[in-house]
Amino acid sequence: MKRLRIVLILGLVTAVSCAATSQPLPNPAQQPPPLSAPTQELPKSYIPGLGEFMGRIQTDHAKLWLAGQARNWELAGYQLSELKEVFSDVQDLVPRYQNVPVGDMIDALMTGTIADMEGAIATRDFSKFSTSFDELTAACNSCHQAANRPYIAIRRPTRSNFSNQDFLPAKK
Repeated sequence: MKRLRIVLILGLVTAVSCAATSQPLPNPAQQPPPLSAPTQELPKSYIPGLGEFMGRIQTDHAKLWLAGQARNWELAGYQLSELKEVFSDVQDLVPRYQNVPVGDMIDALMTGTIADMEGAIATRDFSKFSTSFDELTAACNSCHQAANRPYIAIRRPTRSNFSNQDFLPAKK
């Protein structure tokens, strides 16, 4: 009997010793986040300001002219669709800017000129394209005037700022 007690005590001591030296099983609820996980809140989503949108519009406006001038009607159509997309983004994300109803102004000044431009591109008529482009440009400048930004004056590009893009139509 004494021997049984010694064996039980030795077994208990061994079990306690092993438990004290081994790592406990992880409890997911009590574990700190992994080192790669962010420890603070993620930043809010970025929404461009009106100036960033207008910079993109200016780029698309210039590329639209350069494509039409090169008679690359597929590229002109693409650039016009890009321009429309950015105008739509402005209407959705910055409908008012410093109490100026930008979204409404885009509707009022751009809708007809965009449709005329689409027609000129569809018929591949450079004369109509040129007239429509000048009307689109005048609409942009009218909007800037109405928004008390007359110092922002847009015009036809006189040369390409995009030396890394060929505006000529692809050879088939």
